[in-house]
Amino acid sequence: MKAEFIVGERKTLEGVIYEELRKRIISLFYKPAQMIFENVVAAEFEVSRTPVRQAFFRLSNDGLIQILPQRGARISMLSIVKINEAQFVRESLEISAFAKVAAIWNPNDDVFRKAGAEIRSIIEQQTASVAAGDYLRFTQQDEAYHTAIIRLSGNATLLAIVNEMRAHLNRVRYLELQEAHHEVQAIVFHRDILAAIETNDVSATTQKLSAHLKVLESFRQHMFEKHKDMFI
Repeated sequence: MKAEFIVGERKTLEGVIYEELRKRIISLFYKPAQMIFENVVAAEFEVSRTPVRQAFFRLSNDGLIQILPQRGARISMLSIVKINEAQFVRESLEISAFAKVAAIWNPNDDVFRKAGAEIRSIIEQQTASVAAGDYLRFTQQDEAYHTAIIRLSGNATLLAIVNEMRAHLNRVRYLELQEAHHEVQAIVFHRDILAAIETNDVSATTQKLSAHLKVLESFRQHMFEKHKDMFI
């Protein structure tokens, strides 16, 4: 698999490798505690070890791998404490951001009109992913949906923090999707939340978002018990 350098899309070798490895970790293709090695990844992508090392460093900062000097890198275990902490932070910040977007939404503004079209397109793509049984793609589109709305709040720092929290949640969410099969319900929530935002209904926006984010809280304990080998 030769990594491509695409200037137009600002994709560097490091970025391509990072995204691919991150996808493998989130989809549990790489299992918790599994070892991966710079030289093996470099050979696969037909690149030097330098961009691989940079990608490993980014994944380490995300908390997705642990770099072991002279030994390679270990895929991080899923931390129950970290998952619960990340969920709390994500809920707190996203509810505030979505409330702000609902308050400032202006259908006569080109920025909001384009954003609305983008978000509806993401929802339709999610529907297609459900039909195809593509849980990884659905997870990526779920992230894109929330990111598109948070971005409209104009708070880049908040978005960066939420994205960091998602790094700890996406693997368990992927696992939950495969077993809880709540994706259709999630799409309904996404449509309802957007409708509330577009009518400047702050109360309905926060209520529906809170309910959406809490759907799997009770199921998550079952996941922790069933997959003890993945969690610490």
